[in-house]
Amino acid sequence: MRTECYMRNIYLLFVLLSAFISVNLEAINKKTFKNRHWIKIFDNPPEEHSNLNSKASKSAIYNLDLSSFSNHLFSDKEIIVELPLPNGDFAIFNFQPSSIMAPGLSLKYPSIRTFSGFEVGNSKHKGRFDISTNGFHGVFIYKGDKVFIEPISRNNNKTYHSYFRADAQTVSDKSIGKRFEPIKDKFRLENLKHAYSLKRTNKIEQTKDYRIAIATTGEYSEFHGGTKESTLAALVTLLNRVNEIYQNELAIKLVLVNNNDTIVYTDKDTDPFKNTDEDIDVISDIINTSIGVDNYDIGHIIGTGGGGLAGFAVVCSEFKAEGVTGSASPTGDAFHVDYVAHEIGHQFGADHTFNGSLGACDGNRETLSAYEPGSASTIMGYAGICDDQNLQNNSDPYFHIRSIDQIRQFSSQGATCGTSKTQNNHTPIIDALAEFTIPAKTPFTLTGQATDAENDSLSYSWEQYDLGVQSSSKQDDQIDDGTRPLFRSFSPKETGDRTFPKIESIIANNIVFGETLPTTTRTLNFRLAVRDGQGNIADQSVKLNVIQSDNGFNINEPSASTRWNDTVNLVTWDTSNTQQAPVSCSYVDILLSTDSGINFNHTLVLNTLNDGSQEVEILDINTNKARIKVKCKNNIFFTINSSDFEINSGSAIGSKPIFSGQKDLEIDEDISLDIVLSDLIFEGNQQVDSLSLAGGDNYTFSGLKVKPNENFNGILHIIASAKKGDFISELFNIKVIVNSVNDLPSAKADFESVDKGSTGNYIDVLTNDTDIDNDILIIKSFEYIGIGSVELSGNKLIYTPAVDFTGVELIAYSIDDGNQGTSTNTVTITVMDESVEEAKKSSGGSLSYFLSLIALFIARKKRVKK
Repeated sequence: MRTECYMRNIYLLFVLLSAFISVNLEAINKKTFKNRHWIKIFDNPPEEHSNLNSKASKSAIYNLDLSSFSNHLFSDKEIIVELPLPNGDFAIFNFQPSSIMAPGLSLKYPSIRTFSGFEVGNSKHKGRFDISTNGFHGVFIYKGDKVFIEPISRNNNKTYHSYFRADAQTVSDKSIGKRFEPIKDKFRLENLKHAYSLKRTNKIEQTKDYRIAIATTGEYSEFHGGTKESTLAALVTLLNRVNEIYQNELAIKLVLVNNNDTIVYTDKDTDPFKNTDEDIDVISDIINTSIGVDNYDIGHIIGTGGGGLAGFAVVCSEFKAEGVTGSASPTGDAFHVDYVAHEIGHQFGADHTFNGSLGACDGNRETLSAYEPGSASTIMGYAGICDDQNLQNNSDPYFHIRSIDQIRQFSSQGATCGTSKTQNNHTPIIDALAEFTIPAKTPFTLTGQATDAENDSLSYSWEQYDLGVQSSSKQDDQIDDGTRPLFRSFSPKETGDRTFPKIESIIANNIVFGETLPTTTRTLNFRLAVRDGQGNIADQSVKLNVIQSDNGFNINEPSASTRWNDTVNLVTWDTSNTQQAPVSCSYVDILLSTDSGINFNHTLVLNTLNDGSQEVEILDINTNKARIKVKCKNNIFFTINSSDFEINSGSAIGSKPIFSGQKDLEIDEDISLDIVLSDLIFEGNQQVDSLSLAGGDNYTFSGLKVKPNENFNGILHIIASAKKGDFISELFNIKVIVNSVNDLPSAKADFESVDKGSTGNYIDVLTNDTDIDNDILIIKSFEYIGIGSVELSGNKLIYTPAVDFTGVELIAYSIDDGNQGTSTNTVTITVMDESVEEAKKSSGGSLSYFLSLIALFIARKKRVKK
């Protein structure tokens, strides 16, 4: 009997698991993915300043089920995860294990793991991630910005925030007095001291792995939890971020060595360090003794004191361990990038790139690498610690092309100890760039384009490449002395154009620090760097010859007081002799903007003589935010008039859109709807330019996407307004019919006990089952393959065990809400003998394994309209 009962229950398990697989295949086919790990919190938790892990001015707060999330990431299957975004939405990412620990260290600390990942359906959105008992950390590109997901506090691996890098804040003030020029008297490569430009070809590039040993002071360990595992996890988070930069920028990967835990010190009273920059004098002996001089390629020590100090170009040499980084709050992206990635950059042969002299910049400038104005803004700069010459508070996470040249040359000629691997990926190819001659005091736009054999997502950055006299003040940085760098570096972007200065500065008539127009006759050198995100970077140089002029290329009319009411109007400009050699701009184009100069969507005249005057025709345009742009036809320079002016032309003067009707709009409950202009009607069939939504009852919205509140049905009134030119309509309601959709009932598992030999046991499985629509539930069917008997009567199951049977039996049942919504679960029945001891000897004991598998069962579900 025991064998027969066991086999029948195994058959039932097979049936249930088949249903489970069917349901999940259906979900996959529908491409649905349900968040199972993250819960959004709408109120920000209080800041715990003493344990703060990272800060942001704006973020979305979530709770994470770390245990469940870890189990999901540690599975052997394809890892598809949901990542919370700063706007409250989720992105679905594909993770691949990508270890940065040597195999022996990974085996010793299996709870610490790292991954690379990309968004499903958009490989441009990619990043690196790690998980440990310290929590989950992620940094990835999303819609042109970096997104961070991190625990808010170090002692809380449950509560996280997701934020854009633009909203990041430093955890503590930077140390400005303890950043030093890298040590160069111990190991030199003289050819690194001269400007160098890599020659790029369309070749298959290589990646390079270096073994890194990172020691910690007891103070650093205490900051990060006080145990070897928690400290090592913090190092992995740090190194994972550094690797995200070095792999993307330089095709260099840093791998934490085996036995690195032997140089993780947890007691500040017994460790061999002073927790200052002086530790650079002892770190080599300590790492060589503990790790072995031949078992690592680069070393470093992290503490909470000091600031930053490193040997210059020491990787693979006898001084390879000479790198120190310290901060009172050694956590967060500012620490990882501005300090650790910076000091490791020195160890790989990269110099400081700033041209400033104030604050920490004083005494640390490197003459042959000072290509960036002020404090600089790239990794090898001093952003945030050069007083009035700060371009920004923190470094952007990429290298200036000068730094890339230095590190690449050193890694190929000096730091030869790493392990090279062939990368089946080609360097992008940049189309040839042309040399131009332009007038001084005049904006210009540089444009480049590149192709990539693998169709990688490319990013572009334009950087001025001129050395000059060191600037002694912020005012100096804004004066063109004929040699010094005038234009700062900006983060790479997806398009190959850059306007100098930024368009926002031009239309505001505001000279922004770090973007000063040339005023002298001089040569400006620029380099275009094109990144493929795989560590391959192509670059090309271009030269601009600047000719001094009194006023530059400028528009005289229209001016601020101008009002165009006529169809034909006059544009005048100062040619500044640009129609003559050496500039030789014979023809210009004239364009119109109606949004204060952000976009020039109206072409007024093409290819007209550059003679300083041109009549233009204006039809059916009404705006008080007009700007005129005159640009050279065969050159890169242009000018925009200095202020907005008014145009009143055509039949639409002063008319605001009037909403008069709409198409029928209908959606199902819990479904989003995109509101489009073509669904709306305005008086006189007027075509409006844009639509804006406002908050209302029973819905949320993002842009023009509207989502009714959960389970709402009926008539939804969406508040909106329309815009035509500068005229905005009154608020009006867009009506949407939201159809009621039957929500599935929820069948809960039941557990009952009956006596051996009993008959007609009534089991009410519906008592704990629920239906959000308050539908009346009935038992639709049941499945029983045991040896007793089951009947359905009066919406209850009637169970009678077989004669002399004791043990456990299972009945699968399905409930129905009367609207074709069903749900399935099980009732587990324990048939007990009068003696507990007899019950333990029952044939039902063989089901313990089977019952543990029932947790895998998920009921088949479907949604239908009422």
